[in-house]
Amino acid sequence: MRAALFALCFAGAVSVVSCTVSCAVACADWALVEEHYYALALGGHPCGRSLERVEKDGERLRTISRIEMRFSRLGQETAIELSSEFIESARGEPIEATVAQKGAERVRYVFESPKKARVERGAVRETREIADDSWLTPREVAAFVAARGGAKAEEINFRTLDVQSGFVVADISMKRLGEVERTIDGHSAKLTRYEVRNSMQPIVATELYDATGLLLESTTPIGLGNLVSLLTTKAAADESYANASFDLLAGTFVASRPIARYLARGTIEFDLDSSAATMPELPSEGAQAFTKTGERSARVSVDVHRSSGAQPSDASDPRWNKPNELIDSDSTAVIELLASAKLPANASDFAKANDLRALVSRHIRSKNLATAFGSASEAARTRSGDCTEHAVLLAALCRAAGIPSRVASGLVYVPDLGGVGHGLKGPGWGWHLWTQVLVEPPIVAGGGARGWVDFDATVGGDGRGYHSAHILVATSDLAGGATDPAFSRALSLIGAVKISEVAQPGAVK
Repeated sequence: MRAALFALCFAGAVSVVSCTVSCAVACADWALVEEHYYALALGGHPCGRSLERVEKDGERLRTISRIEMRFSRLGQETAIELSSEFIESARGEPIEATVAQKGAERVRYVFESPKKARVERGAVRETREIADDSWLTPREVAAFVAARGGAKAEEINFRTLDVQSGFVVADISMKRLGEVERTIDGHSAKLTRYEVRNSMQPIVATELYDATGLLLESTTPIGLGNLVSLLTTKAAADESYANASFDLLAGTFVASRPIARYLARGTIEFDLDSSAATMPELPSEGAQAFTKTGERSARVSVDVHRSSGAQPSDASDPRWNKPNELIDSDSTAVIELLASAKLPANASDFAKANDLRALVSRHIRSKNLATAFGSASEAARTRSGDCTEHAVLLAALCRAAGIPSRVASGLVYVPDLGGVGHGLKGPGWGWHLWTQVLVEPPIVAGGGARGWVDFDATVGGDGRGYHSAHILVATSDLAGGATDPAFSRALSLIGAVKISEVAQPGAVK
């Protein structure tokens, strides 16, 4: 369910593809051990289905997880389909894992040990280290939760490897809240209720398990409503997917008072107030300076001439330089598009990045919401997409040109929401992605040392496309694809934040 939460932040048209191509796996004789279907609902509306399946081949066990969600984004239908497999030995030794999503290359991890895996992405082969080897495999997690739950433990704590979010070890804490009675298949059953915390997300979920440790229901509150996963039959899960009717974006816009001359003003300050439990710590990076003013409040200063947040190691950090599943800067489509730019050899990196921003704005001709989270190469080939495709394509072009880059996520001011329809009107803020590039700013922008500079390719023209009515929530290398954990901050703010401009005494607006 955590993967579905992150994908909802900046929804991706992601689909299942063949997960493993090696003959050792594809030719195996996998026998079904258990299979469970879940119906998904968001804000009381059906929105999809998920599947958890366990198979066995001799001494090997394979856990297959699949999430499929359908919804509309301002009238345009979008689908999220995430798939992963994890193969382990009967003794709990990791063997391999795969993750797949449409528009990005399938990624396969072959374990050399619990602390090291060989990563295969297209023609790329590399080794990835895992910081801690004390994590549990999927079947070990199931056995551990069942055993501790059966012993009525007040807390169940463990670590597991999250392959869907960039191969990261997550800490899971389950606190027992007591027992509840539910009617299942016409019979009354006692279920154990847990409060579940995941180090990869800021939101606390509630989950119900039966005496065998099987998850029957999961509820996660987000700004759009509760995301609920309910154990059911295959037919009922399919019906939930077929009847999906939720409009994802209509409920995410934040109403606002008009912001005068926001395109021309170099600096604007905003007060943020959250109706959630706490205001998350937002970055002070790029053009933004963030100060927390209370448990649920903060002030953000955005200065388009500011470049900040760079660390000495950023210039050579693989996260900002190497290709990955979505920022596939080594793809033929991206390299050919870069060549077409004919960047002047003696131009500064800032000038090159700005030329590439203008190129992306021109190249993506079909500005639409149908492709919600495609890779850079897909955007280059199809010339179609929304802010996510603009952001990843610019990041990939910059990396291909030798300029470190990353994707920024947050909110952008929209002067008239009436243009998006669905009963929306007046000014407001919408969730958005743009790009940060590590360059030395020009003298006209204040000059100074190399730092992270914001570029927004969704806006054409000669400028950077970026203006002072952007609020940064997170930056990411997108190594975790559409479920990247950096997006977790957005989960607690969607539908739960109020933004107001700070009045400046004597300021001319």
